[in-house]
Amino acid sequence: HGDGLELQSMIAVVQNDKERALSVARKAVAADPKSASALIALSYAQQANFDLEGARASLQQAVRVNPNDALAWARLAELHMSFAELDEALAAAQKAVALNPNLSRTHMVLGFGHLLRVDTEEAKTAFEQAIMLDQADSLSRLGLGLAKIRESNFEDGRRDLEIAASLDPNNSIIRSYLGKAYYEEKRTELTDREYATAKELDPRDPTPYFYDAIQKQTTNRPVEALQDMEKAIELNENRAVYRSRLQLDADLAARSASLARIYTDLGFQQLALVEGWKSVNTDPSNFSAHRFLADSYSFLPRHEIARVSELLQSQLLQPLNMTPIQPRLAESNLFLISAGGPGALSFNEFNPIFNRDGVTFQTSALAGENSTYSGEGVLSGIYKNAGFSLGGFHYRTDGFRRNSDQKDTIANAFLQLELSPATSVQAEYRYRHLETGDLLLRFFPEDFFPGRRNEDERNSIRVGARHSFSPNSMLLGNFTYQVTDPKQRDDQFPQPGVRLVEFEIPHQRSAGGELQHLFRSRYFNLTSGGGYFDVNAEQDSLTTVGPPLIPGPPFTPPTLTRRASTPLITHHGNVYSYSHINLIKNVTFTLGVSFDALTGDFPGEDKHQVNPKTGITWNPFPGTTVRAAAFRTLKRTLITQQTLEPTQVAGFNQFFDDLNLTEAWRYGGAIDQKFTNTLFGGVEFSKRDLKVPFLNFTANPTNPPTQEADWEELLGRTYLFWTPHPWWALRAQYVFERLERD
Repeated sequence: HGDGLELQSMIAVVQNDKERALSVARKAVAADPKSASALIALSYAQQANFDLEGARASLQQAVRVNPNDALAWARLAELHMSFAELDEALAAAQKAVALNPNLSRTHMVLGFGHLLRVDTEEAKTAFEQAIMLDQADSLSRLGLGLAKIRESNFEDGRRDLEIAASLDPNNSIIRSYLGKAYYEEKRTELTDREYATAKELDPRDPTPYFYDAIQKQTTNRPVEALQDMEKAIELNENRAVYRSRLQLDADLAARSASLARIYTDLGFQQLALVEGWKSVNTDPSNFSAHRFLADSYSFLPRHEIARVSELLQSQLLQPLNMTPIQPRLAESNLFLISAGGPGALSFNEFNPIFNRDGVTFQTSALAGENSTYSGEGVLSGIYKNAGFSLGGFHYRTDGFRRNSDQKDTIANAFLQLELSPATSVQAEYRYRHLETGDLLLRFFPEDFFPGRRNEDERNSIRVGARHSFSPNSMLLGNFTYQVTDPKQRDDQFPQPGVRLVEFEIPHQRSAGGELQHLFRSRYFNLTSGGGYFDVNAEQDSLTTVGPPLIPGPPFTPPTLTRRASTPLITHHGNVYSYSHINLIKNVTFTLGVSFDALTGDFPGEDKHQVNPKTGITWNPFPGTTVRAAAFRTLKRTLITQQTLEPTQVAGFNQFFDDLNLTEAWRYGGAIDQKFTNTLFGGVEFSKRDLKVPFLNFTANPTNPPTQEADWEELLGRTYLFWTPHPWWALRAQYVFERLERD
């Protein structure tokens, strides 16, 4: 009998007898193929067996054979939420309510349909109607509390979460979110209690371990946080019962980015970078991973292009949040820790809801010898569907030797509007005024220009947008316009007879635009895009030639002044495509290619170059990561030094701060090993072969030809990290670097 088989299947699901549940549900459908309730039972059994796609297909069949079954439509809405298909979920939930407005469950599902779109007023109305129909409905109480929290009515929202926990005290998910609410209120004892209860109720759910790790990290317990985060990553696949494959990858990327920040707190910087790269390669649309890499690259030499490019990608991908955009990008760890978690909402993932309306202020200051001081302040916040960040930074120092002083002033204004869950637009304004002496280090302490002065003023405007066609397809767009006034003067030029050399590039105007498409699937990710940059300027030079200057008449000798004007126009176009392929378990192949075309008035010929990219990441054993890569690059002119093109291949950086038009091949290999839960080690080696353009004044002082110098860079490192006790983190590292330059 079909009805009896349906009930047997549901009892087996509740008892976690997944195989029997699926077998009996199929018999129920075979007994009555047009029974919506039999197909609903089958969907629960399929979901219990981690077959979300099969469950969704069964429910789609259920609403086809019985389009007037409200519960089938409500259940279909739940499955659409698990795939982050928010429009389809809302439509199915509205259909369920229209068919039977007297069922609490249909209103509850409709409430979550609105909540996932952050339509909090509509969500509250639906949840309140569901509670009126069924006072014991714990999920409606959970949803109502989350909606109030999103509207910054935190105390009332937390009270509703407490009611939900009292109505269903054995629900691990409700306990996890109640613990997170206590965490937001900094009630540590209650937070610990709820997370411990959630772990006990469902030891296979990674959610309480994940949030407990964040709580321990922010209370200065990084070793314990590391243990909980590793447990959350280990259990991540168990969320397949209510998260699609793409959402699971997003969860894993979020956990990897959070693990990387814990490694940073412990001083395990190399491990942190490995986890950051792994997170970006797993889910290129994860804003937190890109932001983590931007923060991490700020500590590495010659990674400025990679740093600011990762920051740009993070800004375009981010949902509304309070993470400030620092003018100087100082460490922003705390804000990203508290916002940690999967960024996409689904039926059982509500982390972004805790990003509620409000304002936060962050400031820092520094003072030191040689008249060194700096200050920075950032005001950021959220109001409804808008987020903003305003910041200022000032730094000055006399430097460690003569003519090494600096004075740097930066201002930044950022605004983001979330037009819908799928579409976001943003605008940013930056100002920078920089005055310096000769800052280059040329190995010998006395090898510097004592009279060189540099001044640079920049104003830039950027607009960007993000649109998601579906959960696995996203388009990014960015346009930047910049006006620059750089000047250089040298009144003690070390060349006989030359007293003053001045270079000025009046109002250098630069404009550029980029488009990028991100596609994600179960077996591969594809990142494709292109851009065009145009730099229009004219370099004016003034040279005063004569014998050494003797001050005062009548001894002032005659002088000769020479002026020159050189156009500097550059047009650069590029296209690229990168794929991360996961056809073989535990192996990710990175295959890609880019093409650069540069024309203009720079010295030498126009440049057209094809750049192949190959990489592999292999996990042959649990805890072992093997990485290797080989790729070619061309250093091109970049506006604000930013690009949307991926900055690394299998964890090896592509974009170094080289001279423009530098060609480079990079080859690298690395092994990162987790020996135990407390002991980590690894080794990495890479080589760069460069062809660097330069003007040969020795061959022809008046019209120097462009030539190329062959450079070679070798980098090797090995490390060992150990956490023998919750209070101790020990690290040892050896780094070898050799540069050979013609």
